[in-house]
Amino acid sequence: MAVTIGEGTVRAMSQTGSSRLSFPRVLAFASLSIPIAGVGLPVGVYLAPLYANEVGLGLEMTGLLFMLLRFWDIFTDPVMGYMVDRYRSPWGRVRHWILLSVPILGIATYFVYMPPEGATAGYFIFWMLIFYVGFTLLQTSRSSWVPAIAKDYDDRSRLFLWPEIISVLSMLILLAIPAILAVAGVETDRFGQVAVMGWVLIIALPIAGFLACVFVPDPPLRGESKLVEKFELKPMIRAVRNPYFGKLLLIELLGATAIAVTASNFLFVAEYAFGASDGQTSMTLMLFFLMAILALPFWLWLARKTEKRTAYCVAVTMSGICFIGFIPLAPFGNFTSFLIASLIAGIPFSAPIFLARAMTADIVELQTAETGENRAGILYALLTSFNKVGSSLAFGVGYFIVGQIAQFRPGQENSESSILGLVIVFGLLPGILYLCAGLLVRTYPLTRAVQEETARQLETRVEIAPGG
Repeated sequence: MAVTIGEGTVRAMSQTGSSRLSFPRVLAFASLSIPIAGVGLPVGVYLAPLYANEVGLGLEMTGLLFMLLRFWDIFTDPVMGYMVDRYRSPWGRVRHWILLSVPILGIATYFVYMPPEGATAGYFIFWMLIFYVGFTLLQTSRSSWVPAIAKDYDDRSRLFLWPEIISVLSMLILLAIPAILAVAGVETDRFGQVAVMGWVLIIALPIAGFLACVFVPDPPLRGESKLVEKFELKPMIRAVRNPYFGKLLLIELLGATAIAVTASNFLFVAEYAFGASDGQTSMTLMLFFLMAILALPFWLWLARKTEKRTAYCVAVTMSGICFIGFIPLAPFGNFTSFLIASLIAGIPFSAPIFLARAMTADIVELQTAETGENRAGILYALLTSFNKVGSSLAFGVGYFIVGQIAQFRPGQENSESSILGLVIVFGLLPGILYLCAGLLVRTYPLTRAVQEETARQLETRVEIAPGG
């Protein structure tokens, strides 16, 4: 692998520095996960059922619209990834994009989280499109920031670990809002619960953007010697065909589909199969994410002691077994068993999310070393696109199977066979997807040794570069 590094790269490296970001700066960077968390599980757990049931769009229509909207993002995400790579500002490479995303996502959050009763499909489509544009711009910018501010192979895991911890904590708080309102004696319907979640995100968004842009440096990536000059399909096609990134995209697709299937059906399974009340369901979700947070240091430790791919494999295999385990529990309809199973399933939940993004950062460095171009924006946009494809398939296909094949209908009387069909979709489908992801990641080729060799070659060339 030939890498040519000149004076521009030496300056970039001096700006990047050799020391890791201090913990307060890492937290400032991680604060961006607070608004991003509102586009994750809360959309599946609360927003999708809200639009399907209370708003009145129906189960199949809601699933279809989510699927079509996320497929549309497949075309828009790479464009935004290119924009992040191509257009810099005096503030750096990504800060201006972070600031631009704040008003877009904030306004869309207001209308998405606070729909009027009887909102039409047109209302849903318009505001969800804006919502996803703001989300993609924020997420792509934040993720493409990491390769430039991370010091090494393990530091990339750290810089995605803490955002994931903040993200899970934020999701925990959002998902706990119904229980918090109940404890506070505030009586409100599902519209009111979701509206409170929206206001939390709207308030947090500008604060997080300010903290990240003020306290986190925005240097060029080590090895970066030229800008991405124009939008081309060839680099994206090469990225998909790349033996490292292509496999990671497929793994992300499987994992995202599994997560979305469980998220979109969690409320239904808790209530109809295990007899949980709204308060018990909120408590279960809180404890689920609490287990995910408590377990994250273990997954970081395992990745450091072995490989990222090893930790990923163990996590998704455990997830697959856990969700399949819900099926034999369903005939008993016991909430306690549901709670225990949910706690165990929470342990590996967040590990694949932060590990896949840390693995992408390794690929960004390798590609920059080979070409001199920093295409972090496009790579993370592609990763986000495959995540969205998985989510859309989960909503569209998952809700279709639940509604048309299992004949399950929320808000109505359902037969035992319909409820069992719901639980089978909830447990077996993600279980198989997780286990397939575990098999694929075992042969993921970009190991610690490959990354360290890339770093050594870069350091050697910097030392002998003219003017170095």
